[in-house]
Parts: sequence; structure tokens; C-alpha cells
Amino acid sequence: MNEKSYHRTLALILVAFSIGMSALISNRVFERLPHLEDEVAYLFQAKTYAGGQLVVDIPEARRAYWQPFVVDYTPAGNRFSKYTPGWPMLLAMGVLLGQAWVINALLSGLNVALVYRLGREVFSPDAGLIAAALTAFSPMALLLNSTLMGHTAALCGVTLFMYAYWRIERGRHALRWGVVAGLALGLVIATRPLTAIGMTFPFILWSGFRVLRADIRYTRNHESAVHVRQVLTPLLTLAAVTLLISAVIPIYSYAATGDPTKNLYTLVWSYDRVGFGECCGRNGHTLEKGLRHVRFDLSLMAADLFGWQLQDVTGLPRHIGQWLTTGEMGTSITPALQDHLQTEGDYWLLTGISWILLPFGLLVGFRKRWTWLLAGAALSLIAVHMAYWIGSQRYSTRYYFETLQAFALLSALPIAWLIQRTRRRWLIYALLTASLIYTLYAYSTPRIHALYRFNFITPEVIEGVNARRSSDEPVLVVVTGTDVRWRALGALMSQTSPYLDSDIVVAWDNLQPGLRDQIEARFRDREIIEMAAEGNNSWFVDEPPAR
Repeated sequence: MNEKSYHRTLALILVAFSIGMSALISNRVFERLPHLEDEVAYLFQAKTYAGGQLVVDIPEARRAYWQPFVVDYTPAGNRFSKYTPGWPMLLAMGVLLGQAWVINALLSGLNVALVYRLGREVFSPDAGLIAAALTAFSPMALLLNSTLMGHTAALCGVTLFMYAYWRIERGRHALRWGVVAGLALGLVIATRPLTAIGMTFPFILWSGFRVLRADIRYTRNHESAVHVRQVLTPLLTLAAVTLLISAVIPIYSYAATGDPTKNLYTLVWSYDRVGFGECCGRNGHTLEKGLRHVRFDLSLMAADLFGWQLQDVTGLPRHIGQWLTTGEMGTSITPALQDHLQTEGDYWLLTGISWILLPFGLLVGFRKRWTWLLAGAALSLIAVHMAYWIGSQRYSTRYYFETLQAFALLSALPIAWLIQRTRRRWLIYALLTASLIYTLYAYSTPRIHALYRFNFITPEVIEGVNARRSSDEPVLVVVTGTDVRWRALGALMSQTSPYLDSDIVVAWDNLQPGLRDQIEARFRDREIIEMAAEGNNSWFVDEPPAR
């Protein structure tokens, strides 16, 4: 395999680009704050782990310190997040560093490096580099890498598993790579169990076939049993390590509820289950609903995967004219598209064509087994999510995000094939680079910026609290109101420790008799700052909103 020196250099540049963009977007768009209930709960869970515990005690006046998707399990007296512990354990390292966002930023760079390495070894250096570029510039990746969601970690685990499995098949140091594959797959299970099932299903089938084939050869041809052991031992090692790592799920459930088999999701919503029937979903789940979600979500993914779509989403010619006359240039998504991204979950309003290279990739890679393993993994993930009762579009089609490396590699194959058959490879690379930069400017930037201060989350509330301090003493922010949504307190929730010992603690006074006295009695030495809230909005009582 010939690898020109520029392949690795450009791959390292793409790694740095991915990390840098994650840092930039997390700062400029999401302002290093959770914007979804999921992120609030993940951050709560990570802070709990960073404090050295799996769960915390339910505080007195527990409703005052409520956070979304955080459970108060009264039989055990424990407060905890409903989520499996894989991603929060990684996020806890960011919490300990004082920069929770940095974990996804670093994992985003690792994802790009792993896609390059996998593509380089399985297909060619050109395919690896192109797939790494598609991964780094993907709007889905740019968005999710900049949040506190666990999908970037799951993508990293899946891609590392694939690479380790590839090395297992090569035969050299197979046992060592079996351990690596098991660690990676265990992380995925501990982070997103349904994703692990979907993405590994074709590999499970192929592993069974490999073992069966080795056994048949041994039985029929009286070959040495060493060959069977060479195939089976790394796979058994993979399975054993996977089970060991994924055991953190029942351990966490046992610590939280005393029952290692407890589905913690159902403690928030009893219908939050995978499957079909009346047990699952708000009004039951059916295959028809699952197929409908697939159609809706794939319509957005067709644009968000690589940002390729037919319509002009920003009025770019108008912006170019503005730049020529005023020297200022910027893009913003149309109001209708922004409203869809923030509130809707049906068909995306644009015609996405990010899939356009996939058929050619299957054709070019037709004779390679890994072409079909990658395609099968992507299709399997989409299929298994039909059994979940709800789709996902708010942070792009995040349920399908872990297919990114498969789609990037398959889409890279026809471009790499063309490069390898022309003397003007630099021209194709130049055109690809121009396309990626254009998409970053004309689609990804305005599409992601549409989520700026989504769900009413803003650091201005935190800044307002700090501006009202009269000393360096810790602060208790009391928010008063009877009809209050989590969004009104979301920014302050992100500052509040599960142990209620952080510099800022927010407490909700819903005007129940005696509640305010209980709150103040717990925090006698803190300065109190008063806020009021209604619905999704909150304000400082010394600065009421205009009517």
C-alpha cells in the first residue's frame, strides 16, 4: 500500500480542524451550556461521578432542586440520572478539568483519525483521507461534537471497534486487538445500547460464519485445531471484555434502585421502552409509526450528513451582493427552516442529496467484504431504531449519527477511484476542498446557528446573577413561580452541583407552604438573589420584563 506523505499531514490537519470547530461552535453557538433535557441530565450525572459517587441522596424539599430526566427514587432515597453511565463517566473527566465541552472536542478529532486509519487500511490512503474530510466537515458531526450529548463518544467507540476488528482479521496480535475491540464495544453499550446492537449486528453474523467455516475445515479436512483457536480466541476475548465493561449498567442500576435489571428510563416515563405495542410510546408503538419516523429522519439526514442539498437555504446571492457593496458577509437560515429545526419533526423542507455517492461506492467496493459490512451496519442501525417509539431531529438525526463513518467511507470510494485513475489528482482534491468549504459556509454554519439560544438557554442569566453579587460568598438563586418549565432555570441548573455545594445553587419556590423556609434554612450562609419565572421565561425581580 503506497501512502504519500501528504496523506498523513492532511489527516492531521483535519483532526485539528475538527477539534477547533468543536471548540468554536460549542462556544459561539451553544455557549458551553446544555440546551436539551438530555444534556442537563448528563451533566448532572457527570458531576455526581466527579464527586466520587454513583448517586446522591434525595435532598429535603426535593422539588425545589428538580432537574429534567433526573429521578428521585424514594424507596432507596437516591437521586440519579436515568441514563446509562458510559458517556457521563467520560464527561466527568471534563467536569474535573472545569471544561466539560473539551471531551467531545477531543473525541471529534479521534473520530477523524480513526476514520482515516480504517479507510486507509481497508481501502486506500486516498479513500481514508477523503472519508476523514467528509467526517470532519459533516454538519451532523460539527453540531453534535459541540454539544454535551454522548453520540460523539458512541461514534468513536463504534469506529474503534471496527478498526480493532479489522486488525483481528489480519491475524497479527489478534488477542491484543480483541481486548481493544471489547473495550470499544463495551463503551458503546454503556453509552447507547441500542446503537451497539444495530452497528455490530453484521459483525456478529460474520464472526459466527468465520468460526463455523474454521470448524468445518477442521472437521472435513482434519486441519489442525490451532486454526480454529486462532479464529475463536480473539472473538471470545472480545466478548468477555465487552461483557465486563458493559456490566457498569447493572451496577449503576443496582446502586440507584437496588435492582440491577431496572430500566431507569421508565422511572421518568413508564412508556419509554424499545419495542412495539401498548407498552411502548405515549399511544403505543407500531411498525407503521417506526417507518414514518425513518422517512422523516432520513429526509433531514440526506441534507445534514454532508450538507449537500439542492436549494439555497440562505439567500446566498443576496449575501454575496451585500459583501461586494459593503464588505460584510454572513449567512443566516430562513425563518421557516429555523422554525422547523426548533419545533418540528416531520419531513425536512429541503431536498438533501448527501446520499448521492453511496450507490457508486457500493459499485466500486463491490468485491470487498468490508464494503458490505459497513453498509450492513448502517442499515442495521436505522432498522433497529424503528423499534423505538420516537424519532430524532432536534440535534440533527442523532439516532443515526453513529453511521457517519460507514457513509463517509462508502461515499469516499468513488472519489478515490477517480483520483487513482487520473494524473490530475490535485484538481479533484481541490474541487473536493472547495465543495467542503462552500458547504461549511452556505449550509453548516447557518444550519447549526439556528440552534443559538435554543430552548431559551442563555448565559445572560448567569451573568446577571454574578452582576448582582455583593460579595464573594456563594449564591442561592431562588426562582419563584407556580407554572415554571425547566427551560426557565436551565442555565442555572448547569451551574448547580448535585451535592448542592456549588458556587451558584438554583432553587425553585413553587409557593408551597413552608417551602421557602426549608430552602433558606439549608443555605443560611449564602447571599440570596431573587428571580421570578413563568413558563419558559425567567427574570430578576429587580428588573421585571416589559409587559
